[in-house]
Parts: sequence; structure tokens; C-alpha cells
Amino acid sequence: MQKRFSYAIIGAGLIGSAAAKYIATNNNNVILIGPKEPENKFNHNGIFASHYDEGRITRISDNDTTWAYLAKKSIQNYNSIFNLSNIDFYKEVGQVSAGPKSSDVNSYINSIIESSKTITYDYFHLNKEKMSSRYSNLKFPDNSEFILQTNNAGHISPRRLVKAQIKIFTTLKGTYLPSVVNNIEKTDSSNFIIQTQDKHEIEAHKILVCGGGFTNFTNILPFDLPIEIRGRTIVMGKINKMKLSDYESYPSIIHKPDIPGRHYTYILPAIKYPDDKYYIKIGGSNYYTSINSYNESIDWFKSNGNDEEIDAITNELNTIYPKNIFERYRTSTCITTWTKSGYPIIDEIEKNLFVSVGGKAQQLNPQITLGKFHLI
Repeated sequence: MQKRFSYAIIGAGLIGSAAAKYIATNNNNVILIGPKEPENKFNHNGIFASHYDEGRITRISDNDTTWAYLAKKSIQNYNSIFNLSNIDFYKEVGQVSAGPKSSDVNSYINSIIESSKTITYDYFHLNKEKMSSRYSNLKFPDNSEFILQTNNAGHISPRRLVKAQIKIFTTLKGTYLPSVVNNIEKTDSSNFIIQTQDKHEIEAHKILVCGGGFTNFTNILPFDLPIEIRGRTIVMGKINKMKLSDYESYPSIIHKPDIPGRHYTYILPAIKYPDDKYYIKIGGSNYYTSINSYNESIDWFKSNGNDEEIDAITNELNTIYPKNIFERYRTSTCITTWTKSGYPIIDEIEKNLFVSVGGKAQQLNPQITLGKFHLI
């Protein structure tokens, strides 16, 4: 492997893999550095990633116009990514946003409708009766109304999307090094020397760091970024095989109720996971665990999660979906990266050293467009 590159992207996740691919379309001297997924996270003591997953919501509908714009631009790339990689990562099953009916223009549903006037797409505005006629097995509060987006919405496999982006990147003659960066030093010639855990030493003229929740914990930047890391818990209900055909084509759901004791949640329909079983996944709620160090991150990924969050979202799952379709439940964990603005930090923090960090667990699809912004 060569040792000198014009561009180095550190972090081979959702943003990093997309950025590397886009930079490589115009440059043939690019390296992407980031570890592969470990075979067993419980025996792994290194960096772990939240994109090691099979189900994330994708849609344009959003009460925030910026995220809706980024999502729409990203979804427009899905066909191209599939055609160039031959890796299938997207299921267009639609997406439902559910919230209380309200005359307040700033309510969740009304804000989505207002946002759609700027970032246009096709959707249905449904009352509870019309929603029930489409998806009779889903139960929501009586005061609910819904935005249903059937086209350009559903769910994707972040694991397979990253695999597709890296495949395209290497086809474009990019170099992928599955390793972890330990240190970055500036040289007298204003280049950077990158040192990895497995003793590689690489020189690069420009660097983009896309380290996600581990960015501050690896000490590779000259200073910490103003980000907050939250540990989140996921519950997955294993669906009875006899019920699978009824729920595999159900939409992804985002639910924001206003009833005491109920929690904001997102729900993925029945999806096949690496154990060859099908699960309906739920996350959200008001509970999370603050993560403040590298070791805390590692411990969190190996844990069962937050008990309060498990109880809250399991109750939500069994309220929205029929409880009798589930054979058992299991939990998983991830970390999310939050900024003060609510938007990613995309900046040149010193000459030729760039960062892109802080998606705050926003739906997956904007990451493709965020990657495209980094034509450093």
C-alpha cells in the first residue's frame, strides 16, 4: 500500500464512506480509514459503530425543513448507489408520522405540512379512521392524525449502505484501510502523519474526520468538539413466523404523542437480521444514558441498555402493535452524537483538517448528502 495521499477520511461509517466516495470521483489519491465490524461485540474492546444494524428509517417528511432537504437529496442517490454497487439496501415500504390533532401551527403534524410546502413530495394527510383502514393492526391514541409518505420512504440497512459506498469507493481506485487511527501529527511541510493501531503510518495533505460518537474519545483532534454523547437503548420484538406476512410490508413509524406516560418512539417493521430471525424494532423515549469516555462507550455497547428506556419503549411497542405477535424480546444499544445547534458540526478546525460530526440520531438518509458536502 502506498504511504502518501492527497486526502484521508478517518471514520468509515455513514458520513465517512459517502464522503470518501464523492471525493474519489474527482481524485485518485484518497484513503478511507476505519475498522470493520467485529464478529462478536462482546469480545471486542475497540471502537464500535451504531450503523452495525439492519433497520433505519428513511423519509423526506420532517418538521425541520433542513433535514427534509438533506433527506430528499440523499434519497435521490439510492438508485445510483444500488446500480454502481449491486448491493440492495433500501425497502420502500413507506413511512408514517403520527401525532396529536391540533390547531397549533407549530404542532408536529402541522409543522410537517408546513415544511412540505418548501421541500415538496407526495404524501397523504390521514385521520385515525383512514389510517386504520390501511393498517388495521396498528393502534394509536384517539386524537391522532397522520402523515403517510408511500414513495421515497421506508427503511434501509445502514450496514449494507456503508458496504455499498465502500465498494464504489474502491472501484474508483480509492484505498480502504480497515484500521483505527491512534494519532495525527502535523509535519513541517503542512501535511499530516496518521498513525494507526496496526502500525501503519500514512501521510496526507488534507484530512476529514468523521468519527461519530468516538471523535472526542480517541484524542486524535487538537481539541474536543462541543458535542454530547448519549447512550440509547433499542428493543426488538421477534415476530411469530405465522404473522410475518402481515407485517413485513408495514411502514416505518415516528410517533410523537402528547399523553402523559406515553413516549416519543420510532418503529421499524419486520426486518430480517443476521441471525435469520425477523424483528420489529423500537427506540426513542425520554430516557438516555450520558456517555463521557472511551471506556464508557465500550461498556455501553456491551450492555443490555437503560432499564427505564427498555420498559418505556417495550410498553409502546406492545401498545402500537398487537402484543401476541411477539415470541420474545431482546435489547441492543447505540450511541448518538448531539450538538448545541441540532445540526452537524461541519468545519475546518485548522488548516486542511476538517470534521463532520453530530447527526443526533436523525434519520439515516441525510448522511449521503452530508458526505457529499465534504469535497475538501
